[in-house]
Amino acid sequence: MRPGEGASLGKIRMSRLRVAHVALVRPNFRGDVSSLLAASRSGLERLAGEFGFDLVVPSAGAAVHAFRGEPFPGGVVSEVEDAVAIADALSADPPDLLLLQHVTFATGDLVAPLVQVAPRLAVWATSEGATRSGPLPFNAACGLQMTMSLLDTPAVQAGGGPVKALYGDVNDPAFRDAFATTIAALRGVRAVETATILQIGGTAPGFYALEEHPAALGGARVVERSLDDLFQAFEAAPEAEIAARVEASRAGHDVEVDDATLERSARIEHALETVAREVDATALAVRCWPELPDRCDAMACAAMGSVAGRGTPTACEGDVMGALSMLLLQGVVDGPTILMDLSDLDASRDAMLLWHCGNAPAAWADPNGPRPRLTTHFNRVGVGPVRDETLAAGETTALRFVDEGARAVLASGTLLGSEVEGFDGVRGWWTDARWIDRPMSTRSFFQELLAQRVPHHLAFARGDVRAAVAEACAWLGIDLVPAPDRPFESALGGGAA
Repeated sequence: MRPGEGASLGKIRMSRLRVAHVALVRPNFRGDVSSLLAASRSGLERLAGEFGFDLVVPSAGAAVHAFRGEPFPGGVVSEVEDAVAIADALSADPPDLLLLQHVTFATGDLVAPLVQVAPRLAVWATSEGATRSGPLPFNAACGLQMTMSLLDTPAVQAGGGPVKALYGDVNDPAFRDAFATTIAALRGVRAVETATILQIGGTAPGFYALEEHPAALGGARVVERSLDDLFQAFEAAPEAEIAARVEASRAGHDVEVDDATLERSARIEHALETVAREVDATALAVRCWPELPDRCDAMACAAMGSVAGRGTPTACEGDVMGALSMLLLQGVVDGPTILMDLSDLDASRDAMLLWHCGNAPAAWADPNGPRPRLTTHFNRVGVGPVRDETLAAGETTALRFVDEGARAVLASGTLLGSEVEGFDGVRGWWTDARWIDRPMSTRSFFQELLAQRVPHHLAFARGDVRAAVAEACAWLGIDLVPAPDRPFESALGGGAA
């Protein structure tokens, strides 16, 4: 993280997920259940530390193995009574995810009490081990299939929501990757379901497509405050704090504006964080022009980027759905995200220019390029500061919620870094476009955005995290927008069915 973007509102704000592990064990299977269970729990504890979640084991459940007489820890289901007791414990203190492991085959009467109280459910089966002869030790894979098949039956009534199926031993790379995807996805889900988007001043004038609110996403709420509230906080900023913010803003930057401009930017930064704290906002959507630079004699761009770099996504032009898109991505990657325009195409490189006035965190700057500059706005003479930087090279994931959050555009691509010049502001040439998992030229990608009438802001996160974002959308009930076949790129409709 770049200097000046440490703690304040100040960190990527995400409490740890809680995953409850419950093991299904039928006594008539003769495999070494205790050793397998111990290995599974030990492995999950290790993954909890690595992936950043808390592993919860209910204290209720079977005390001993009915066949071997071996003692069990909590969270083991061998009889219906065990399932009911654990279900009661989970109901009293719900986790984010119930990880229901088939150590052995198990029948639906053991499963039903648990799935009916699971806020979100993953069903897991481990392998039969290295032995391939003699009595079948566990029959766990069959149990997994049976459980998945009965989730919508009247006796089980899992509620019709998505359920993640997992297979493999805890150290199996395939299991690890699938489980890591789920944990990242659930961080994104938590970010959306607990979202408070503070919209300050409404949307920028004439930006009608940005007026959309997340009506289709239960849990996410929008709070509206006026620009006057922001201006009052701007005027009331304590001088000592402003001086500290000015000094922090210099770190890691080439500064091309005067101290008075830095001070006004620091006041905007203070004001944004002040009104955000007042409503416990997790993201901001700010009408950053035309009134704000006229009233404050400064641009909000650099301040907004710094606030975003400290963990509160901050969207330009009052874009609520853009802020929410940034927030989900931030939850998935546990790092700052950006909101960008698509501003130019370069056919020779099959690349598209991501650009904005100067609102990205310094953490996104290419470490192999020039240092970020704090300078004046590209089309406002003498008014700043904006952050001028080239986005770091590497894979990125793009997201945009549309239709009030009922659908989402998901894509990925690669930033080329500072090797390619771009216009002043925050910029980066982006290539290797993929719409969900479908490769296409950047021209075709741009044409598809136009055909689908996607608003002009896309949120971006570092890394290819499409799988986790797609899973987060599935948990949230959001459909991904497909790209239809368009064999005639130059024709209206392109021949799409």
